[in-house]
Amino acid sequence: MITKGSDRAVKSSPVVSKTAVAAPTGPIPKAPAPAATKAAPAATNIAAAAVTSSAPPSPGSPAALKRKLMGATPEPAVAPEVPSAIHLRREDAAAAWQSRPRMPSRLMDTYVNFMVLGESGLGKTTFIKNLTSSFKVVNGGRVQDGSSTTLSQFQADPESLRTVLESMDIPESSRRLMISIQDMPGWGDDINLMRYLRIITSFLLEQRAKDYEKLAGGRALDETAMCGQLQHSITACLYFIPPHRVKKIDLVLMAAISQLVTIIPVIGKSDSMTEMELATYRSEVLNMLHTPNKFVAARNLPQLEVSIFNFAETILTDLGMQKSQLPIAIVTSREAEPCDDPAFLSSLGLDEVTNPTQPVRQYRWGAVYPLNRSHSDLIVLKRLLLGDRVESLYAMLDDSYSRYMAFCNAFEESGKQLQMVVQDACQVGGPHLEYDDYAKAKVALDSAKAAMSTLSEENRILAERLAAAEKEKKQLMERLRGSTAN
Repeated sequence: MITKGSDRAVKSSPVVSKTAVAAPTGPIPKAPAPAATKAAPAATNIAAAAVTSSAPPSPGSPAALKRKLMGATPEPAVAPEVPSAIHLRREDAAAAWQSRPRMPSRLMDTYVNFMVLGESGLGKTTFIKNLTSSFKVVNGGRVQDGSSTTLSQFQADPESLRTVLESMDIPESSRRLMISIQDMPGWGDDINLMRYLRIITSFLLEQRAKDYEKLAGGRALDETAMCGQLQHSITACLYFIPPHRVKKIDLVLMAAISQLVTIIPVIGKSDSMTEMELATYRSEVLNMLHTPNKFVAARNLPQLEVSIFNFAETILTDLGMQKSQLPIAIVTSREAEPCDDPAFLSSLGLDEVTNPTQPVRQYRWGAVYPLNRSHSDLIVLKRLLLGDRVESLYAMLDDSYSRYMAFCNAFEESGKQLQMVVQDACQVGGPHLEYDDYAKAKVALDSAKAAMSTLSEENRILAERLAAAEKEKKQLMERLRGSTAN
């Protein structure tokens, strides 16, 4: 069974519009010229009091003392710019009939943290590079490469795989977006899948615990006020699915991770499939996500449930997508080529973009351009997450906050013992992966060897007793023959 994440229209943000001025019932009376002239000094004084003073600091201020010690001469006083009487009269008239106060917009920091997860070798790190190629990276100036990072290295320093983008001011929604993308080691390099699940689960819950400490466990505010205020928690997980076939391990991991964070399934390396194969495969993937227990041997094991995020159909329609084209299938590339056709750039409205490049995959039969929607859905995913159709971010942030509240309750019920919460979270997918736990497998193997050794010893003793009985039987038969002959 699949739990559909909710996606609704973008929330109204407290954006202050321009002052609404109603027309007065009669004309504004004009002041006589002499009176206006006399009132000018008074208006000048009022305006001068409202304008920030640019006079030199007082003699006792730190700036004045610094200039005195350095032997600098005091700066001459600069007269503030005074608005004209006509300007003041217009503003007074506007204030007389305005319907709401004029207040400058104050940007609220909104944190959005994505995580990229999946099997090794599906191009997750390359995807992050292509996704953020048009943005400025502030930590290190480049995307952190996790293609060769081991689980132990990630566990010691998760920040080494975190890519932080430069903050983006969105005045129309009074928000400042703080976006980061967390790359993760792919499963498969470490054969101990139970350990992999435990490390990923611990990381997700540790990020929740950081927000719990930062907010002092606060969760009294509603989701509107707390939207985007979780600085460390993962907002959504982009899970990469291999082409052609979904592995059972993918279903188990997605079911385990989706109880902690919403999942956005992404088909990687989709250029290895034809259009017909891709359409069929998309249908198969959705069927497996809806009913994972049909495809995973789960006798006497916990039932699996995958919770994925569903983008609003109206948003997909505006982007030229349909529900049948989900999950999103992408192509990525580490190679890039310049776009040096001025006419082409002008037709796209990119005249002011300097030296634009685009990723490309070169084959003997031609080239694949990941940002071309006829080749890949990468540009659609970029517009949904970081582009012009990010309305779904509100639904993701609300979902993240509701999961944070559930974590706070479980964290406090466990006496703030994080490892107990981690252990409980691993009970969903853990039993399906325990056969890969080396320690438990070794114990089971040793027990089996001991049982076989005991059984062999019992068989040996039984064989000796049987041989002794046969010997005794033969001796008894010989005695009977001898007595019969006599």
